[in-house]
Amino acid sequence: MFYDLCVPWPKAVTASSAVEYTRSSGPIPDLFRTVATLQALGYTTIAYDYELSGKIGSNITSPIQEDVFSASLPKVTFLSRITILLDDAAQSQALPSLTTKFDILAVRPTTEKLLLAACTSLDIDLISLDLSQRLPFYLRHRTLGAAVARGIKIEICYSPTTRQADNNARRNLISNAAALFRATRGKGIIISSGATSALECRGPYDVANLATLWGFTQEKGKAAVAGDARAVVVHARMRRRSYKQVVEIVVDEDELRATGNKRADKKELQKRTRQEDEDKKNEALPPKASKKRKATDS
Repeated sequence: MFYDLCVPWPKAVTASSAVEYTRSSGPIPDLFRTVATLQALGYTTIAYDYELSGKIGSNITSPIQEDVFSASLPKVTFLSRITILLDDAAQSQALPSLTTKFDILAVRPTTEKLLLAACTSLDIDLISLDLSQRLPFYLRHRTLGAAVARGIKIEICYSPTTRQADNNARRNLISNAAALFRATRGKGIIISSGATSALECRGPYDVANLATLWGFTQEKGKAAVAGDARAVVVHARMRRRSYKQVVEIVVDEDELRATGNKRADKKELQKRTRQEDEDKKNEALPPKASKKRKATDS
């Protein structure tokens, strides 16, 4: 199973208007061609990304309509994601209110101080860095290692390397991705597309080959779109459904009853088997002569 956790949701499309768009005009056809191409390339889980910057209000609603293409692409699991352009520490106070509105919570810090806060204290799932631009801070192992230790992944979007006209972005991405790989020792990195068109999409094995330019091995490149990306989804699910590592386990009564009956039948079968074994052993032994019979014979 392969994952692409960053397909930008068109800003012109809201949840109420998504169903009104047809595939003949507007931004929805481009989005459909993108996710259809990703499915054809082998991806089974796709996350729509809604990017938000500036002050975060308390009444934010998700504009993402996750099931808009579910009928046409039934084999794909669609998720919702929000990426917050983090340029002020006060924005982190609104993060808990977004937990129930989006499946995946990601931030894009713009300063080294905010990057340190994201790696050490913020309750998030993903750190997405714009590696196509020159970063205003250094990528340090101590900082990023804290995020990896907490189960938070760092994301690389490869779409700037597939755009033909932007050579500067391509050079920056290759340089920054190599620096990120060295800083994290190759751990806790996922690779997403960030594609806004079908031409920018690449298959999972093509992404693994591309990652070798950044210092990845083939195995680590494949894991970045498979196992490590799946860990983000699992981490996000646990963050939404647990509190301070405490998880509620709900047991179905019918299942419990069925399990109890199976255990009782198993015990009865074991008891019957032991009795049969004892009967066979007694039949195999010769009968013992009584002491009275022995006295008579003598």
